[in-house]
Amino acid sequence: MRADLVTALREEAVRAGARIVVGTRLSGGSLDERTSGADLVVGADGIWSATRRALDPTAPEPRYAGLYSVSGTTDGPVRLPGDRPQGFNMVFARRRAFIYLPAPGGAVWWSAQVAAAEPPPDPSALGPAELSELFAAEKTPLAVLGASSAVTAATLLHVLPPVTRRHDGRTVLVGDAAHPVGAGQGASMAIEDAVALARELATAADVPTALAAFDRLRHHRTGKLAKTAAANRDAKTAGPVTARLREIMMPFFFNRFYEKATGWLYDYDPGRLPAPRTS
Repeated sequence: MRADLVTALREEAVRAGARIVVGTRLSGGSLDERTSGADLVVGADGIWSATRRALDPTAPEPRYAGLYSVSGTTDGPVRLPGDRPQGFNMVFARRRAFIYLPAPGGAVWWSAQVAAAEPPPDPSALGPAELSELFAAEKTPLAVLGASSAVTAATLLHVLPPVTRRHDGRTVLVGDAAHPVGAGQGASMAIEDAVALARELATAADVPTALAAFDRLRHHRTGKLAKTAAANRDAKTAGPVTARLREIMMPFFFNRFYEKATGWLYDYDPGRLPAPRTS
């Protein structure tokens, strides 16, 4: 899915007249000759942002979140136990969670998120067999992992303390460079940022005014999501007592209150992109 999104964004950027340069690094700093004369520099370079460090050398650095993720796809169609919905599904286990959703053709995309105080040396070395041992008490994860022969991605998950300096009048941070929210919303928030930034640039008197307005507009929403993501992360690393309380309460509250509680996130309309300038 990420590859499809990148392809669509790249094609639209080229259609709009952007020149894409690969195989080179930008520092985002004043000494970088490729950006030093630019009217606007957008740092969309992720949680390990070089632009953030150039903007503020004292900016916080990412730290290991106590979780790692291993993902894959079943080798083919798989029959899951029970009556399972066809959308996004998450199974909470003790100090770990398993996410799965149907892929085209009947296969299943999956991701295992495992809590560990110390990061494993190589998360990609954990295959379906090793993960099956971690989810031995969970029927659906076992069925999915049993139908998989390899992993396709593995990564350590990181968090970033709040970034207090997100723009300076010419350079601005967007997406995970400014606010790595987690909760599977990183790409969504980055796209929202892009729309909001474009709208402010189209109407403001100058770039510094636009960047200040953009930052004010996005700060509350991304901050709220960061808190939600922290709670979600804590649920995956919960101890036995908290985990048991979650198992008791979630079936009752989820079906009754989840849609209303998350309406602010999923019903949000960032507005339309401004019309491209023709001159």
